[in-house]
Amino acid sequence: MSAYDPIIASARDLLHIEAKTVLAQEQSLDEGFLNVVNHIGTRDTNTLVAGVGKSGLIARLLASKLASVGTRAWYYSTTDALHGELGGLRPDDLLILLSNSGQTRELVDLGRCAIQRGARVAAMVSRVPSALSRIADWTLRVHVEREATETRLPTASTAAMLALGDALVIAVARRRGFTVDEYARNHPGGTLGVVLGSRVADLMVKAPGGVALVTPETSVVETLLAMTRHPNGAALVVDAEGRLAGIVTEGDVRRGLSTHGKHFLEMDTRACMGAAPRTCGPSITALEALEIMETPTQIYVLPVVDGDGRVLGLIRMHDIAGLEVEKTLG
Repeated sequence: MSAYDPIIASARDLLHIEAKTVLAQEQSLDEGFLNVVNHIGTRDTNTLVAGVGKSGLIARLLASKLASVGTRAWYYSTTDALHGELGGLRPDDLLILLSNSGQTRELVDLGRCAIQRGARVAAMVSRVPSALSRIADWTLRVHVEREATETRLPTASTAAMLALGDALVIAVARRRGFTVDEYARNHPGGTLGVVLGSRVADLMVKAPGGVALVTPETSVVETLLAMTRHPNGAALVVDAEGRLAGIVTEGDVRRGLSTHGKHFLEMDTRACMGAAPRTCGPSITALEALEIMETPTQIYVLPVVDGDGRVLGLIRMHDIAGLEVEKTLG
């Protein structure tokens, strides 16, 4: 292991430098940043993102994320644009140019062409002033003290651009009032899209047929038998009107047996039920239900009730976690 210590040490140094650099991007949240956010977030125009080399890869990702939050955003190939495809630029469009040095000749030429066509230009650069910052309407200053390697391989600078780009995306989403439902419509594929687009009503185990329903007076042994017939990990305790009074989980039964012994099985269920459990309504998204199940501590069964507290069913953690499996097999 000792032979690798210098390697581990250098990797740690890199992470520390990059982490410090990411935090430094707070200095970039200035008037120029806000102007770019307002332009993208309030106008029905295109946002084109361009870069060359490593910055070009980050430009692709930034354009993709902006599109994910509902903007008309695309990656713009600098080379193709300068060789006959400038027709994609329209007056009042925004062209975001990414360059660590701010001196990349192709991007400077593209920026000047965009200005001639009435488009606006934002420069995401670490050097100010620079050729790009001088022609840009707005400058997004990327604060980079130094790269994390002696070879000056783009490390801290690319981490900074990624972080500042993410900050821009989230700010634009907030400016547009972008919602979870809209994100689900823009992201129908994959686990995240399925989770965001699904409602509790579509996923829950419905009562009474699929749920163990008992009363506070039901004996623990009868509650245990009901949980065996309906193996959802819990029984829901209801009053005479069908309103939720509590919940009994398998863990509650084990703890009761450990404390009281066999006599526990003859006791009323109210002796072990959890009163005032967390609940949700049927119309919320699976993601919202998941947040309820994970805060403040994780639970695995969540009762679903109507506006009067009457039990409609329950949703389990694995009902949400299994969405992608079902989607794939289906």
